[in-house]
Amino acid sequence: MTDIIFNYLRVFHSVARHLSYSKAGEELNLSQPAVSRQISSLEKGLGLDLFTQRGRKVVLTDAGRSLYDYADRIMGLAQQAGRTLAQYHDLERGEVRLGVSPVLGCYLLPSILKEFYTRFPNIKVSLQLDSGQKLIKRIEDGKLDLALVVGPLESDRIHLERYTQDALVLVCPPGEDSPMFNEIFINYPLITREKPSSTRITIEDHLAKYDIRPKLIMEIPDNEVIKRLVITGIGVAFLPKRAVETELVSGALQVVKGEGTALTRWVYLVTAKDQHHCPTLLAFMNFMRKY
Repeated sequence: MTDIIFNYLRVFHSVARHLSYSKAGEELNLSQPAVSRQISSLEKGLGLDLFTQRGRKVVLTDAGRSLYDYADRIMGLAQQAGRTLAQYHDLERGEVRLGVSPVLGCYLLPSILKEFYTRFPNIKVSLQLDSGQKLIKRIEDGKLDLALVVGPLESDRIHLERYTQDALVLVCPPGEDSPMFNEIFINYPLITREKPSSTRITIEDHLAKYDIRPKLIMEIPDNEVIKRLVITGIGVAFLPKRAVETELVSGALQVVKGEGTALTRWVYLVTAKDQHHCPTLLAFMNFMRKY
């Protein structure tokens, strides 16, 4: 598209939006005669009338309405392109739509965001907390730019990048005398996450390696609730180590000893396959990689 044609469309779009030559001129810093000349040149080039007069009102013709739909999209794309390209000059604006699981959002992300905002104070991070499965769906649907999710993950529409490892530890109520992995399930049932959470899958696969089939007393979709239930003495649970560090130090919980009481899983940076990474998203991802 040549500059001349683009300028004609820009003037046409403004007149069509305001249905006024004078208001379009004010918006574009052009005189009303200059606006009229450009519209006349565009109509002559197309061989079609785009506007008609009804009394003192300017009205779009059928051809004008059809062209306006395209012009509106073209102007929108031009503005979007301008915003994106401006980000290559500096990173003083922009937004990252980030999804993260509740535990990572509570115990891992705050320190990252604090440092990021210090470096890029004008980049907005819109945060969504939800389960891994729901966040992956939003990535696939284009509703999130990036997700920080615990594995395992399966989808042929996403790109996975290993970010860090997350440790799970088996914790029990205080007062147990040197509790051991092979004995603890005799005295306590297991409190675990709901199906089909990635944490639940990881724990079940881990226990199967040791041929352990504990009694399941509760399925809870929230690690904080599970933690409180273990503290009250209802059962034991595998919980993220970073989520129970305070309770382990205070003695409100204790770690079950022995082989098999700790396991790790990967935390992934998740993006859509073939996704265009704008500069703000690239800046955020690069910052996380270096953090």
